Amino acid sequence: MKPLKNKWLELAIVLSAPLLSVIDVFIINVAIPAIKKGVKATDGEVQLVIAGYLLGYAAFLITGGRAGDHFGRKKVFFRGMLFFTVASALCGLSLTPLQLIVTRFFQGVSASFMLPQAIAFIQVLFTDTKERAKAFGLFGITLGAAAIIGQVLGGYLSEVRWVFDGWRLIFFINVPIGAVTLVATHIYLSETNQHRKNKFDYTGIVILTLALFCLIYPLIQGREAGWPIWSIALIVLSFGIFIFFINNQKKKLRENRNP
Repeated sequence: MKPLKNKWLELAIVLSAPLLSVIDVFIINVAIPAIKKGVKATDGEVQLVIAGYLLGYAAFLITGGRAGDHFGRKKVFFRGMLFFTVASALCGLSLTPLQLIVTRFFQGVSASFMLPQAIAFIQVLFTDTKERAKAFGLFGITLGAAAIIGQVLGGYLSEVRWVFDGWRLIFFINVPIGAVTLVATHIYLSETNQHRKNKFDYTGIVILTLALFCLIYPLIQGREAGWPIWSIALIVLSFGIFIFFINNQKKKLRENRNP
C-alpha cells in the first residue's frame, strides 16, 4: 500500500540535506584541536580538512542541481544522502590526515548533490505562493539552526570520551540521521519529472568543475600560504577556462544541443 502524500512531511525529509551539510561546515571548526591531535596532523593538513569539504561542496553544486533535473530529484537526493552518510562514517574511521582530507572532500561532493534537490523540491511541492514562502522560511531557519547546532555539537562531542576518540563522533553522528532519512526518502518522497529528452552535458560539467576548482582552491589555500605564484596562476587560468566554458555552451546552443 502506497503511503499518503504529505508535502510537509516531504519537506521535513529534504530539509535534512541543508541541516546536515551546514552542520558539517561548522561542527569541525570547534573540534580542530582534538582532530589535529587524533590524526597527528599539521596546521596545513587541518586547513585542508576544512577546505576539502568546502571545495567539493562548491565545485559540484551546479552539477548537483543539473543532475536532479536530468535523473530525477528523489534519485539524486537519495544517492547524495547515501554517499554523504558513507563518507561521514569513513571520516570518523580515518587514521591519517590524508584519509580525512580525501573523505572530507567526498563528503562535500555528496552534500553538493543532495542540497540543490531540497530547494528544487520546495518549488515542486508548494505551488501556492504563501505556502512556498513558508517553506523557504523553514529552509532558512534550518540553515541558521544548523550553523548553531554545528558549533555546539563540535565543542561537546570533541570532549566526549567513549569507545573511541570523541572527535570521531562529530562524523559518526551523521550516520543514524542519514540512515533514517534514507528510509523515509524511499517510503515517503515522491519522484519528480525527469528532463531526459536531451543528453546530459558531461563535457560542460567537466569544464565548469575544472574552472571552479582552479578558482576556489587558490582562494581557500592561497591566502593561508601568502599568495604564492601557483595560486595567482590558477586564478588567472580559471578565468580562461570560464571563457572557454561560455564559448562551449554558446556553440552547443547554436547546434541545438543541450548545454
